[in-house]
Amino acid sequence: MTMKDVAKKAGVSLSTVSYVVNGNRPISEDKKHRVRQAMDELNYRPHAIARSLASKHTRILALLFPPVERGMGASEFSLITSAAQKATARGYHLVFWSLKTKTVAELQELLAQELVDGVILMEVHANDFRIPVLRKASIPFVLVGRDESVGDVTYVDTDFDRTILDALSYLICKGHFYIGFINQSREVYEEGYGPVVRAQEAFVRFGATLRFEGHSAFCQPSPQAGYDLAVKDLAEHPQCTAYIVMNDRTLGGLIKGIESTGRTIPDDCSLVSVVSSAGAASLYLPRLSTFELQGEQQMEMAISKLICLLENTYCTVKDSLVPCHLVERESSGSAP
Repeated sequence: MTMKDVAKKAGVSLSTVSYVVNGNRPISEDKKHRVRQAMDELNYRPHAIARSLASKHTRILALLFPPVERGMGASEFSLITSAAQKATARGYHLVFWSLKTKTVAELQELLAQELVDGVILMEVHANDFRIPVLRKASIPFVLVGRDESVGDVTYVDTDFDRTILDALSYLICKGHFYIGFINQSREVYEEGYGPVVRAQEAFVRFGATLRFEGHSAFCQPSPQAGYDLAVKDLAEHPQCTAYIVMNDRTLGGLIKGIESTGRTIPDDCSLVSVVSSAGAASLYLPRLSTFELQGEQQMEMAISKLICLLENTYCTVKDSLVPCHLVERESSGSAP
C-alpha cells in the first residue's frame, strides 16, 4: 500500500497526502479528514525514515536519563512510561538515551547523528555540562529539574520547598516536635544533584522558622545502609519520633532498623516518604505514607513545552513547579 493508493481513495492529489502525513503545509480540515479516513481504511502507515527525509524532522524525542547511583526504581520507571505515553499521544516517538560517562564528546556524537528533534533532560545538576552542549547544537530541549546557573531555560520540576514544608506541617500537626530527615548520599549532594540539594536546603530553612527540632542525615541507597543508619541515629537522637525520607532504596532497612530498637511504626516512630510513588509504598509493611511524585503531570508539561518549542507555537503551560501530593497510609500517626 502506497501514498498513491491513499490519494486515489481520498480523491486528492499525491502532494496533499504528503502534506497531511508530514504536517509541513496547511491543509483544510475536510481534506485532512478524507486522507486520514483513507489511511485507516487501507491500513496505511507512513514510513518513519521516509517521512523524516521529506520533512527534515524525525518526530522523535529523546529522554536523556543518565545512570544514577540509586538505580532505576518504581518512581523512575513511572516517569519514563509517562513521557512515552504523552509523546505518543501528540504524534511523536520517544527514545531513551543513557550516557554512561560524563563526557561532552559522547553527547556531541549522539546529537551529530540528527536522530531526534528535541531532548528532555533528566537528573539535572548544578552547572550541568549537558546544557551548553545542547545549546551549541541548536536542538530544542526542556529540563525536568533545574540548573539555576544557566539563566533562561525551559523547565518543569518538583516543588521541593512546598513538598518538604507540607511533610513537616503534616507531622507537626500530629504532635511530632523532633523530626529527622534522611536524604540521599552525601556524594550526590556534593555533586550538586538538584533534588538532593533543594530538599536539604528546604529542611534546614524551615527548621529555623517552624516550631520543631530535628536533624538531617545522608544515606547510601541500600537497605543495609538504611538499617545501619536507623540503629545509629536513634541511639544518638532517642527523642526523634518521626522521619521524612527521600531515599526509597533505604526504606526496607530503615523499617527493620527502627523496629530492632524496640520501637513500633507508627506508634513510637512515624515514617513518611517524599518524592516517592504508590508502587514504592506498596512494597513495605506497614504501607508507607507518601508525598507522591506527580510524574505523569510533570511529563505531560515537559512534552507539551518541548513540542511548543519544536512547532514554534504558544505554550499554554504556565506552572513549572509541581508539589508532591500526600497519600496517608499506615506508617504515620500521632506522636507518642
